[in-house]
Amino acid sequence: MNRILTASRHQLLRRINPASLAATQTRQLHVSAQRKGCTPGMPVMFMIDYDRKNWDPEMEVEYELMPRDEYGVPAVIPPEVSNLIRHTYHVPPQFYPWLKKLGDDTPELKPFMDKLINGEMTFADYEEMFYKFAKPLKVHRPRVPLAYRTAEEIGKQDEVAWEGAWLSFRQRVMNDYQTQHHLRDFIAGMGLGLYMAWIYVQGHKQYRIDMKLFYLEAPEHKINWVKPRGDL
Repeated sequence: MNRILTASRHQLLRRINPASLAATQTRQLHVSAQRKGCTPGMPVMFMIDYDRKNWDPEMEVEYELMPRDEYGVPAVIPPEVSNLIRHTYHVPPQFYPWLKKLGDDTPELKPFMDKLINGEMTFADYEEMFYKFAKPLKVHRPRVPLAYRTAEEIGKQDEVAWEGAWLSFRQRVMNDYQTQHHLRDFIAGMGLGLYMAWIYVQGHKQYRIDMKLFYLEAPEHKINWVKPRGDL
């Protein structure tokens, strides 16, 4: 009976096309990943093989949102086509009167404001306008208003200033002391470490010299040697 079952199983396997077996999905548990994108030999929980050749589901570009470039052009449009699109800034119409007044008040800004109103201002024009009219911020400390203080607090102004100067002086002295203290400890520690390393290297060097003398220059002191039997 076993022979009949074995023969029928072999006949069934012969009738099945091997290509159809390879085409089915296979799942293997606790094996090393051999796929691209993973470190060879990296253990994973499972690995899935698909019937489609060279198909990696992790590399499929199937986004719910359409990818776009920095100007908002869909990525499916090739660069040689999207670069021909003239990208300009858009401003709502309710801002046109204010922009026109700004250009009339400042003649240097009028060309840029006209471009912005007409929808012709590009990013290059915006950069030119920005770097041409941008000025560094000037802060005048004496003109910055101080917080409200009572008459008693104002009377202690000199005392508070003296205490602040005294604390600043103490901080500078502590900084100098800490710098010198830690620098001295660092140099002393490095020197001690280098000295100990030099002692270790010299001891290792002398040990090798002694072993070389023992094994090469003093054969009568060699121990645990196999005595020749005469037949080798």
